[in-house]
Amino acid sequence: MSHIKQRLKDIFENTIESGIKYEGPIENPDYYGLFCKAAANDQLFKLMGNNLCMFNCEVNNTEAIMIIFSIPINTSEESGAKNVAERVMEVVENMEICFVTLDELNSEVVQEDKFVYVTAIKKVGKDE
Repeated sequence: MSHIKQRLKDIFENTIESGIKYEGPIENPDYYGLFCKAAANDQLFKLMGNNLCMFNCEVNNTEAIMIIFSIPINTSEESGAKNVAERVMEVVENMEICFVTLDELNSEVVQEDKFVYVTAIKKVGKDE
C-alpha cells in the first residue's frame, strides 16, 4: 500500500511542477481526449492495474490538480460489476489515504469506452 501512496504523491508533485494544463469543463471532461493528451505528453501512468493521468487546472479561481483514473469494465466476467465496484473503492481509498482530503470526487461509467472514470479534484492553491 505504501508503494501506491508514494507513487500517487510523486505523480501529484510532478504535475504541480511541470504537468499539462487542462482548461476545459471540470464537470464533463472528454476522458478519451484527456488520456490521449496525457499519453502524447508521456504523462499517462499505470497504477493498481488502471490508467492514471493528472492535470493542472483551476477551480473557482484556485489552482488544483485533476486526477483521473480509468478503470476497465470486464463484461466477460460474471462478477464483473462487483469487481469494478471493488476496484473503484480501492482507487478512492488510496486517494483518501494519500491526500487526506479531496475537494471533489466523481465516478462515471462510460459504456461506449468500457471504462469507469474516477475523477478527483485536489486544490493546491489558496482560495481567493
